Amino acid sequence: MRKLLLAISSLLLCFSANAQRSKFQQEVTVGINGGVNFAEVSFLHNDKNNNSRYLGSLSMKSGVRAGITGRYIAQKHFGVQLEANYVQAGWQEKFKDETVLNGTDVNGLKLEREIDYIEVPLLAHIYFGNKFRYYFNLGPKLSFLTSFKELESNKSFDKEVFNVNGMDDPRIEEDPYYRKVDYGVAIGLGFEYPVWKTKLTVEGRYGFGFEDIFPNSKSDLYQRSNNQMASVTMSVLIPVLNFNR
Repeated sequence: MRKLLLAISSLLLCFSANAQRSKFQQEVTVGINGGVNFAEVSFLHNDKNNNSRYLGSLSMKSGVRAGITGRYIAQKHFGVQLEANYVQAGWQEKFKDETVLNGTDVNGLKLEREIDYIEVPLLAHIYFGNKFRYYFNLGPKLSFLTSFKELESNKSFDKEVFNVNGMDDPRIEEDPYYRKVDYGVAIGLGFEYPVWKTKLTVEGRYGFGFEDIFPNSKSDLYQRSNNQMASVTMSVLIPVLNFNR
């Protein structure tokens, strides 16, 4: 009798587990996203002790982020998300202290550049909740340079002002060489709520670039010039496929 009860209990547990698994629906959603992007570039001279004065105080440059999103929920609490986004990045800096570079006072000088990318992140999507969900995104990203805008400043000056040991500063060049591809990592936190037949999401995300935008050999001016970004976006996702696992 004990063996019979154990066998029946085991069968009931297996049936219950299968029934619970059958209730979970995998889902595929697609949609659009848009928001604001805050970007800067972290610069470091090869000779940081003697050349740091050539760098102003960095601040975040705001821009647009917009694109398309596809997401596949493979199992409970886990899915994969792929995006293709247009991102306005770049940097801005201001020389706040009394600074004289090559005989020119640049106090109050403000520099700004815009660098535009097509960014493709592939993210692990970890979520909790049923209708109302909060989630965590993490994964690698590739960014492809599309365009850049020329230098804007609030003062007129000669590019020789930023010349260091006979080397021109690529920040000041009208047509600088930018690396065409950047790669890095993205991490985001957000929440999702169903609105009629769609899913509305709000997410805050941070992205860090591992590649330098300018050449970084020992003979170049900079040893580091990598992208860093923070963004806030909203997405509207439409379920296109649901099926039981």
